[in-house]
Amino acid sequence: MSVNKEIYLRAKNEIDRRREEAQLSAFERREECKRRFPEIAQSYKIMADTACECVKAMALSGGKAQDFIDEISKKNLEAQQVIAETLKKAGLPEDYLKEKYSCNECKDSGFVEGKMCTCLKNAMKQLTYNSLCDKVPLEKYRFDKFSLEYYPDSVNEDGIVPRKRMKNFFDYCVNYADDFSSKSANILMTGETGLGKTHLSLAIAGQAAKKGYSVVYGSAQNLLSSLESEKFGRSQTGAEQAIQECDLLIIDDLGAEFSTQFTVSAVYNIINTRLMMSKPTIISTNMSMYEIEEKYTQRIASRILGNYILMEFTGRDIRVQKKKQ
Repeated sequence: MSVNKEIYLRAKNEIDRRREEAQLSAFERREECKRRFPEIAQSYKIMADTACECVKAMALSGGKAQDFIDEISKKNLEAQQVIAETLKKAGLPEDYLKEKYSCNECKDSGFVEGKMCTCLKNAMKQLTYNSLCDKVPLEKYRFDKFSLEYYPDSVNEDGIVPRKRMKNFFDYCVNYADDFSSKSANILMTGETGLGKTHLSLAIAGQAAKKGYSVVYGSAQNLLSSLESEKFGRSQTGAEQAIQECDLLIIDDLGAEFSTQFTVSAVYNIINTRLMMSKPTIISTNMSMYEIEEKYTQRIASRILGNYILMEFTGRDIRVQKKKQ
């Protein structure tokens, strides 16, 4: 999982907030108990005094220092015992005055022995998923909401059974999402409008984001417009870096954008750069490979043919079928 700086900072702020909340809550419980139970207030005073006495002990040497430290420890333990007994008599749990962290492994610090704690990783995963959900309705495009019933179960004019083919594609996409990593394969989904390309690519996006991988999803038109605005100084969105460095890039509806010398060059740069970086890309398009070559040059078509899993969707427009129901 690559670490997105913004996501990391937001997640770390959340973990820090939990820690501060746990410490403040414990402080308030201790102050409450000091007011209710004089013996607890006195015990805390003794413990504070022993802490100051420990500093004095450092100035002593030999047996005197050890005797002093032993005496301090005895006072401290006696004070702790008084607090424990008072809490018990009041029917309060023995850990009532301690910080109750949401993660006992790292005490809500986010790190254990210099390594990122699971709680921080999970916070990053959730933020990654939420950031994608803000842009597209992922709940609408889950695998369990993809129905094969809309695909014909009989042989078509090309000798293909659409439902059987789509079942194979569906199973592949489910396994792809389950096993997704930053080294997963590239996929090209082709076919007419309304055959489920967007649904399956977004279902993969949702699963990858839940695992904490950085996902950039957008129509070719929007992605290329962002790159063009950044290229010519109209905005500073960080689009190029995000598109090139994300764990998974999904380009929807390639070919629907207005074609210019810039867009053709940008498409080649995206595909070629991510291939060199071994980062997976999923492209959906209504165009055939012949049309891709005609629109984007043979170099781009060659890169795709040689490095992408090709899925040729077939069937009848699902959106039209649903409207007729």
